[in-house]
Amino acid sequence: MILERLTIKNFRQFKGEQEVIFSDNRDMNVTLIHAENGFGKTTLLNAILWALYGYKGLTQDFEGKDHLIHNGQAHSYRNKPNDLEAMVHLTFSHDGARYMLSRALNLAEQKLDPKKDRMSLEILRDGQTFNLDRPQHRIQAIIPIGISKFLFFNGERIDELGLDKNRGQVTEAIHQMLGLNLLQSTIEDLNHPNVRGKFRKELADNTSDEKRDLIQQQAIEEKKKEQAQTKLATAQSEIQAIDNEIITLEAKLAANKETHELQAKRAQLQRQKDEFSAQAEEVAKRLAKMIAEDGYTLFTTDLLAKGKAIMKDLRSKNQIPAPVIDTFLQQLLDEGTCICERCLEPGSDEFEAVKKKLSVAPNQDFNNAVSQLDHAVGILEGVVETTRENLHQLIRKQAELSQSIRTMEGELDDIHQKVGSKDDEKVKELEESRSGKTLKRDEITSRCGSLNKEIEIADEAISKLQNQIRAMEDQEDKAMRAQRRVDAVEECTRVVKELLQAETEELRPLLNEEISEHFSKIIDRDYRAELSEDFDLRIRSWIGDEGDERVEQDVALSTGQRQVKLLVFIASLLSLAKRRSEIPTILRGLSGSEYPLVTDAPFGNISVFREGISRWVPNLAPQVSILLTPSQYDGDVEKALRETGRVAKRYYLAYHGPENTLRQGANATLTVEGKDYQQYFSGNEEFTEIKEI
Repeated sequence: MILERLTIKNFRQFKGEQEVIFSDNRDMNVTLIHAENGFGKTTLLNAILWALYGYKGLTQDFEGKDHLIHNGQAHSYRNKPNDLEAMVHLTFSHDGARYMLSRALNLAEQKLDPKKDRMSLEILRDGQTFNLDRPQHRIQAIIPIGISKFLFFNGERIDELGLDKNRGQVTEAIHQMLGLNLLQSTIEDLNHPNVRGKFRKELADNTSDEKRDLIQQQAIEEKKKEQAQTKLATAQSEIQAIDNEIITLEAKLAANKETHELQAKRAQLQRQKDEFSAQAEEVAKRLAKMIAEDGYTLFTTDLLAKGKAIMKDLRSKNQIPAPVIDTFLQQLLDEGTCICERCLEPGSDEFEAVKKKLSVAPNQDFNNAVSQLDHAVGILEGVVETTRENLHQLIRKQAELSQSIRTMEGELDDIHQKVGSKDDEKVKELEESRSGKTLKRDEITSRCGSLNKEIEIADEAISKLQNQIRAMEDQEDKAMRAQRRVDAVEECTRVVKELLQAETEELRPLLNEEISEHFSKIIDRDYRAELSEDFDLRIRSWIGDEGDERVEQDVALSTGQRQVKLLVFIASLLSLAKRRSEIPTILRGLSGSEYPLVTDAPFGNISVFREGISRWVPNLAPQVSILLTPSQYDGDVEKALRETGRVAKRYYLAYHGPENTLRQGANATLTVEGKDYQQYFSGNEEFTEIKEI
């Protein structure tokens, strides 16, 4: 999607019809719009969002959403509300076609319900224009509202997207920009009441009371699982937020000369403790597996003793190894000839002697059983010994790890006491806060364990109920058909979930490569940006080496640094989305997508990285539009943008109004590239004009 022209009419402070023509030159892809605060930058940004998504697309900081029509005009037309309207017209190209999008709202409609507007979408084909039905649905397909906050944003507030409470929005943006929303939508559609719910109802309506009860129980257990998963996600977000707060507190303690060494020692001990805890967890898993699979062998001592006693008794009676088996003696009697070639006539002494041996000779089954018993006793003895030795080793390892962990916990507590007893009220306050947050994190972690158990219990119950439901035979054709449909939906849901997880994991390393590449172009410090396994955007720094291993820790970020991090993520995601069709993953046939970027004050909270961001910002997206104040533009930003040679079009916002409405600090004249432009005009009526430079 490439923006071509924005036309606004009577939209907030923009009286009459105004327009911006965006640069669509790939080599000079930047459009700059200069304006003092209060002149209309945020309004321009929201005009685009309103055109695309209507009322629900407007940003949170856009006040007075229920009054979109220019106030002065609204007053003049108060008696003719149907004759005045606010309108935004957006022309853009996408996939080789040109679209004309319009959204309008007249004064009468605004008074009745400002959320209900009029929208139209046209497409230009072969020199002819065609109206498209379901315009909002088509816009959603081109540029979903879920990614709009990453493409049209106020730079001074974008850092909020980097907070843990908004991690879900990051994952959603990844899914939507990289085509994975197709899988997510499929899962949602399969679980929708109109699909799975409908088939389950059909099954319940055409089956026995017993099976109907089982279906209802399954729905109850699924509800329990869903509620537990929601609580777990909230708890995990709380833990991550607390972890980040602890990182910030520890960074402050590390920066304090009184506590620097103690904090460095604590960080080292905590890393070692975490490693030992992970090892202890692995040992516990191995112990559990061994006990589950081979633990029974430790209780076979008496059984083995009895088996060996039986074998000993048989040997003492010369029954094993068997000198001869009954089938061989019976064959001699049937043939009437002994192995010594004597005749075995029935009734003769020889015949009776062999017959007597037959009564005590073991048969083949006995021979086989004895052989198997002997073999089993030998194997079990070996397994018992191996299991016992492995068990002792694991128990010793577990004890050693537990002791090491207790020792480190003691040392960590000593450090806590030393830091907390410093004669520095600020240090005491930091340590007390850190301790309180650590306790809170442990409490929530414990709650997560309980919730995981609830989910596990619900899963077991659901699986058991599903098996019971499938095992019950239905005589009615309708019930059997409904059961097959329910089974098919649940199996499809499972498969698609696995595909979504696999596809997401396959794309994450590629996204991390993009993030690393973009980040290195801005930051010259020993920092590294990454997207963690749970899609948390982190910046890591090197703190030393332990042997051959590089040791890193999360950096406590300032507001400006979080803004840099989000800009890097957005640029990386846009770059990956553009070349999506070239990436060989599970999903096939996806085309790459281009998106524009419109940002208000992208340098607002950035200080250290201001120049690096300015040089890099043209590479954020195929098309970049920046709205900025003179104070944000002057100096390093102006110099860096000029040196990129990527700025193609410039506009400024000219404000008309009484003298007392000019904001304090705002200048009547704007200076751009050494030239002065009048940006304030005194007058009785208040409105803003868009002027091209």
